[in-house]
Amino acid sequence: MKQRYLEFDYLRGIAILVIILGHAVVNVGGNLPLALQNLFAGGTAVFVFISGFFFHSVFYRRFEYGDFMRKKIQNVFYPFIVISLVALLPMMLAWLGKPGMTVAKFLENIYWQVNDGYILYPHWYIPYVMALFALSPLYILFIRASALARLLLLLEFALIAMLVHRPLGNANVLQSLVYFTPYYLAGILYSIHFAVLNRHHRLLFAVSLLGVSLFLVLQTLVFPHLANYHKAALIYDGVDLMFWQKLFLCVVLLEFSSWLTTRPENRLLLQVSAASFALFFIHPMVLTEVHNLLLPWLKTLHPGVLLNLAATLLSLGLATAGSFAVAWLVKQTWPRHSRMLTGW
Repeated sequence: MKQRYLEFDYLRGIAILVIILGHAVVNVGGNLPLALQNLFAGGTAVFVFISGFFFHSVFYRRFEYGDFMRKKIQNVFYPFIVISLVALLPMMLAWLGKPGMTVAKFLENIYWQVNDGYILYPHWYIPYVMALFALSPLYILFIRASALARLLLLLEFALIAMLVHRPLGNANVLQSLVYFTPYYLAGILYSIHFAVLNRHHRLLFAVSLLGVSLFLVLQTLVFPHLANYHKAALIYDGVDLMFWQKLFLCVVLLEFSSWLTTRPENRLLLQVSAASFALFFIHPMVLTEVHNLLLPWLKTLHPGVLLNLAATLLSLGLATAGSFAVAWLVKQTWPRHSRMLTGW
């Protein structure tokens, strides 16, 4: 019988909210504290950690490469193509309305829009994660390796990720693979040693909370840097402190999710979790409209920290609700095809 990990259902819902929060940040006047911006950014790491956990706990024991990739193409890549085309259409209409637009210029605009492999800014994740799925046989070998080999590989990739950083514009799929591999491996290891880690979850939580705090302080006060680290892969530009903050944050959020399992079932969060991929695909378009409406009005108020924070949380709520409404409407209209259209 398939085991249900309710805490990971909650964690998936929290992860998509963290991702949307990172994109929803409102900082008119630039007075939002650096510590908050660094805490809000980089939520994709939690998504990768969850994927690694479920690769071992769900797919590994009955893994068949062809079937695995076919489902990922249908449930991940197809919605990516559909939503990308939906996003590209209004851009194309806007270009056609510009004076002096020629066929050559129109085609050039399309080329530069799709040149990085994605159209909407968070969707860099899809080419990366499809490459990750394609390399699944390597992760099978990782699972079958000795415990010492698995630990050494995790540490090795973590050290490399700290030096490589995330790619410029998130456009280099190979660099993203290198950077995010430790999160995937950590998720796999958490699944392998789930029983042991669960027995010591309080100690693990305390260490991880300390780790988040330490690296947040280092990135904010000691070696100040705004949000995620991006650079060309082979150029040295310091150590990525965000990497460790987010790795520890995965465990902190998992502990919070485990605590939620002791409370009455949170149906709203479970609905968000179930629709997480659809929310990921759709939220950039909804959030853009939210900010287009909100920011001009907000600028007239010369907001301080609290108003910027309130506007950020409002943007998060509106973007999440709006994206969910769109996904739900598609699901009700085309129930047999909605997963291929939006990921839900």
